[in-house]
Amino acid sequence: MSISAPRYVAPTARVDRSQRILAIVHREFVHCTSIATVLVLGLTFATVILQVTLNVEFASLSGTLSLSAFESPYESVVWPFLILIVATAVGAGSIAEDVGNRSIALYLSRPIHLVDYLVAKASAAGGWILVATIVPGLAAVAVIAALGAAPTSMVVSAAGGFVATGFLVGVFFTGVALAFSSLTNRTLYAGVANLGVVLFLVISAEVVFGITGNAMVLYADPVTNVRSVAEAAFGLAGPYPTDPVASALVLLVAGGLLATFAGWRVSRVEVVSE
Repeated sequence: MSISAPRYVAPTARVDRSQRILAIVHREFVHCTSIATVLVLGLTFATVILQVTLNVEFASLSGTLSLSAFESPYESVVWPFLILIVATAVGAGSIAEDVGNRSIALYLSRPIHLVDYLVAKASAAGGWILVATIVPGLAAVAVIAALGAAPTSMVVSAAGGFVATGFLVGVFFTGVALAFSSLTNRTLYAGVANLGVVLFLVISAEVVFGITGNAMVLYADPVTNVRSVAEAAFGLAGPYPTDPVASALVLLVAGGLLATFAGWRVSRVEVVSE
């Protein structure tokens, strides 16, 4: 029989829920920092800043300067394609990689909740996408303000237009990226599906509209929805390709539903108990 005093080990303190979410966000955000992502993001900045600056300067010199001069990136086919590439690069592997290496089972075991996991994944992927959809426009506005090419009130309104439009675009493409990433355990497959389905919607909607003349099919085209929202946000006179309010709701609701679908898919994964 031992007469020595027993030793007690203090239980390990659990990490706070918010800290767990931030840890996953930090890991995913850093994981997405690749040369390809930074390169496409740099091209997005250069494209938006160049288009806005040249368009505003030309409008200023010709005496036709208005808020609509800031809207030029949304009329280009380059900007939506760059945003799609960014969303694919940062979102395709967000869930697929965890499913492929089975780390998702550890993530979703207690005390990690499904909501924590999805919020963290959406925040990381969505953070990168929002950087691509909002920050280049704000940078272009800052350049215009520094050059003194537009009145302050117009610059502020343009900044608001970029934030509002960019937010809706970010929500939609974040939902798309998460949904396709949850369908497979291969990042490549998720990326191909992301690119293929969005391009299919854009092309098929335009073809069907050209044949039938029914404008309702254009609501299936995310690029047309973005253009309608942008034209209204930057004060362009109608008629718009689609109703701007309806298009904004389509982008917002579609992004939310796709993220919810991703959550349902993740909830089907078997987890280990604590």
